[in-house]
Amino acid sequence: MTSLAAPKPTHNLPKPTHNFFPLRFSPPLIASESERRAQIATAAYLRAERRHFAGGHELEDWLAAEAEVDARLSHLRKLVGVGA
Repeated sequence: MTSLAAPKPTHNLPKPTHNFFPLRFSPPLIASESERRAQIATAAYLRAERRHFAGGHELEDWLAAEAEVDARLSHLRKLVGVGA
């Protein structure tokens, strides 16, 4: 009969002090305009889905998604040092 050992707790491990996913290069562009629009469309769709597609909020969903995507892309540009 084999006994099952309890898994070792991971909460005592030291926190990483640096980024373990370094960028090998800085891309000249974070996202093309078509990629940006696709990200906005996806985010707007997910917002509508969370509301069970209740009508009358399409513009609100789009504008909120646009702000969300633009903020994320701006943050990425700052991280990789590409002009915002």
